[in-house]
Amino acid sequence: MPKFAMAADQVQVLIGLAEGRPGEPTADRVNEPFAVDFDSQGVLYGVEFTRGNRLFRSKTAMATWPAAGPIDVEFIEGEFRVTSGGKPDPLDTDPTSPTRFHGMHDLAVAPDGRIILADTFHHCIRALSIRQCHVSLLAGNGTAGFAGDGGPAAEAVFNEPYCGSLSPDGETLLIADIRNHRLRAINLKDGTVSTVAGNGERGQPLDEADATESPLAGPRAACMAKDGTIYLVLREGNALVAIRDGRLRTVVNASGKAGYGGDGGPGREALLKGPKYVCMDQAGGVLIVDTENHCVRRFDPATQQIHLVAGMPPKPGNSVGDDWTQTHLRRPHGARIAPDGRLLIADSDNDRILIGRYSP
Repeated sequence: MPKFAMAADQVQVLIGLAEGRPGEPTADRVNEPFAVDFDSQGVLYGVEFTRGNRLFRSKTAMATWPAAGPIDVEFIEGEFRVTSGGKPDPLDTDPTSPTRFHGMHDLAVAPDGRIILADTFHHCIRALSIRQCHVSLLAGNGTAGFAGDGGPAAEAVFNEPYCGSLSPDGETLLIADIRNHRLRAINLKDGTVSTVAGNGERGQPLDEADATESPLAGPRAACMAKDGTIYLVLREGNALVAIRDGRLRTVVNASGKAGYGGDGGPGREALLKGPKYVCMDQAGGVLIVDTENHCVRRFDPATQQIHLVAGMPPKPGNSVGDDWTQTHLRRPHGARIAPDGRLLIADSDNDRILIGRYSP
């Protein structure tokens, strides 16, 4: 059994500031972590947003982590710098100079070991080959726009791709192309791009409509269940929608209104506020990072109900309690189930990553 799995069940600071009070960004620590993922060996990878713009990883695999955090990390790609999402920043692909990212929102570790990165404000998806120590463009060219459906990813154009999550079989990359009001996908086997949902217009989704003919209000992140259902969170729409067999249906917050409420009841009657991320748990539940409510919630597709998992909504804070619902979060942006079944949360505005016991 991995040593870390024998640790106490309480929530712990795994990476970052124990006090959860960020100061000025510094190259010596993780700043504004936005998403995490694991490779096949149990090594944790994560990305910083605009307060750091780097890719980091744990120095050791999870099986060797100490019983109590924090753990040591190393920065493996990206030049430390502070950027602004609203300011132009030309994409530099010169292999002889340090990689310059601009507001990464997400990452995914592909089956072949590549680290796929959503370099959002450079309007592209990039891939890091660990073996070759080389960053390449997977999709997008640094220019905002919309083009390329039906063709090769290398020729496609995006407008702020916020999320890049893999299907369970690792053959499809889902991309939340937020400024194009679309959810797009790259077939990693043949390299082609397609639109999964969204007609290019911003608006509330239409229940039971053809997914590609419905407007979307801020498609922010998506994930795919083992049965092929895609779950997509809408940032401005304050909702979770399910896409199945080409049809779309809102499963959390049918009203689209921003707010907090509904835990323990039907998902369609609940409220969300600016959700920013979504992922699957080991029991088939959908974890929603309800960022502006400073919490993580779980939608159960079997019961269609929603429950609070972590945080003390709707107020932010930095206290760490004995369990997740006694722990404050401050604008979290990422979540992941670890190889040992624990839950990790990128507590972004507290400049830290938390870990703790999770029972679906």
